[in-house]
Amino acid sequence: MAKTDIKETVEIELTPHQQNIQLHINSLTRKISQHQFEIDELMPSLNMYKEALAESMKEQTNNIKKGENK
Repeated sequence: MAKTDIKETVEIELTPHQQNIQLHINSLTRKISQHQFEIDELMPSLNMYKEALAESMKEQTNNIKKGENK
């Protein structure tokens, strides 16, 4: 005979203080999620500008080296 685990669900009522804490948790979680979405959108643009700066500096360095060889 298989042993059956019986789980009992107990409902508790949060105190006003606990409800306030839960509201903060929900609000912060929502804000973090929203900001993470914005960060995910912004990162490719930031990386594009970093790459553009690096490429520009590389071209500048190459031009300086070419000038030194003349």
